[in-house]
Amino acid sequence: MLTTILLAVGLVGAAMLGMAVGVIFSNRRLRGSCGGVGDECACEATGDPNACAQPSDAA
Repeated sequence: MLTTILLAVGLVGAAMLGMAVGVIFSNRRLRGSCGGVGDECACEATGDPNACAQPSDAA
């Protein structure tokens, strides 16, 4: 029983490590989807950089 749990934890850990290494070596910046589809962000389309700012972001 303990062997199965350790094997499962090790397998999930190896998968997470593999994904992290893939992100690091892809050399791309992480970006959010801005809640939409495609390349254009509705927040940026307004021309106001604070159009979609969260209350905690507006400082």
